[in-house]
Amino acid sequence: MKSNQFSRRDFLKLTGTSVIGAALSGNVIIKLFARPGRIAFEPVRFAVIADIHLDTQSQNEMKMSAASVACLRQTVAALNAEENLRFVIVLGDLLLDGELENARVVRSSLQQLKMPAYVICGNHDFMPPDPKKCRTGFTYLKIDEFIEFFRDYGYGRAGKRYYAKQIVPGLHLIGLDACLPDNPVCWGGILPQEQLDWLDRQLSRNDDEINIVFMHHNFIRWSEDEQPGKSKAWFCIDNDSEARQILSRNSQSAPVVISGHRHIGLRFKEENGVNYFVTPSINSYPLRYSVFTLSRFAISWKTPMVALPETVHLEARENLLAAKWWRAARYKERSPANDAAVLEFYTESDKILGRKEFD
Repeated sequence: MKSNQFSRRDFLKLTGTSVIGAALSGNVIIKLFARPGRIAFEPVRFAVIADIHLDTQSQNEMKMSAASVACLRQTVAALNAEENLRFVIVLGDLLLDGELENARVVRSSLQQLKMPAYVICGNHDFMPPDPKKCRTGFTYLKIDEFIEFFRDYGYGRAGKRYYAKQIVPGLHLIGLDACLPDNPVCWGGILPQEQLDWLDRQLSRNDDEINIVFMHHNFIRWSEDEQPGKSKAWFCIDNDSEARQILSRNSQSAPVVISGHRHIGLRFKEENGVNYFVTPSINSYPLRYSVFTLSRFAISWKTPMVALPETVHLEARENLLAAKWWRAARYKERSPANDAAVLEFYTESDKILGRKEFD
């Protein structure tokens, strides 16, 4: 009697013939080979605090040092009042220049948060390589000491400058660090090959999840002055193209990348399915923090002003306008028209509130 069992070899012959036939007839069955769908999770709300630059002894300039403690405390209070906020990302430059005393104040404030906070190092968070920048009366942290000091804020006990954390099934955080602590003149960054390879593995391994990639330095150049060789080039990492290639290759699992460092209003750029965000500082004009809502399908945001007296906001605005280096080269000289252009670039008013759907 002929067996009714259908062998694996018979199945492969049949399905292979069917697929080939469909392709030849023009009915290509692409979905059979599509990448896996993302793991389902409920929308997650989270906040971003960027560029705190806290200092207990300096004066207000473009960076509002004298107001920096109040900026952080008011931001923490506002985030605690937000409903259903799951976690907070702290995007580097917590300190003015790596001071232990200032780090203690920052950590004390972060301990008041009702939700977990995840810290990544910025170029101002360790001892300045130039000893002339060290001030009397402060103790300075080396970069590994900064990581140890904030080990309960994402780093853990591994001692590495980068890490990954699962928030819920289907959602991961990936923190990266491109700082150059041994370079006495460069405040820019280079993402080391070790981290590039690790990032690629993380994204490939978790291709059915969303991974929020965050780093102090930027992957995108937001203005002409940030192009290589220009005065503000170091706001972006030197090997930005190489890093973006990895992210583009893994855009299914890395649709959101968030940076600080640039001290401008929130904006984003989509490139090859990856949405690159830069977020405003709570320490310089426009004195804002960011709140995001993320689902498998979209990300939305708002960037509220830090709740300080209007006199502080007006002072921050005037300090920005008076700071020639921070102005775009084409608007370097002060005039009503140039000042208006500078303020619009730093405010990016049409991005204060927004939503972006994923491809």
